[in-house]
Amino acid sequence: MYIGLADADHSIAQLAKVHACIRELAKESGYTFEEMKVLIKERSGLCFDGGDATICKSFADCSKDELALAIEACIQIGREQFNITL
Repeated sequence: MYIGLADADHSIAQLAKVHACIRELAKESGYTFEEMKVLIKERSGLCFDGGDATICKSFADCSKDELALAIEACIQIGREQFNITL
């Protein structure tokens, strides 16, 4: 059983899920954890062009809805590119 305090913006369970999914995708793809994290953030719309560089929002600063989008992006990438179910 997992018990955690729910935050007004997001839950610890969502953060744990997105990080676990990214770790699994990185392992399957050969990308590093950080590279896969950026790919997930880009796919879920958490990055924007900051002029000279792309700026991505931290998962810790994301809302419940944004984390849900990131988890869904992980699931889609896993299904489409690696034929795995997360």
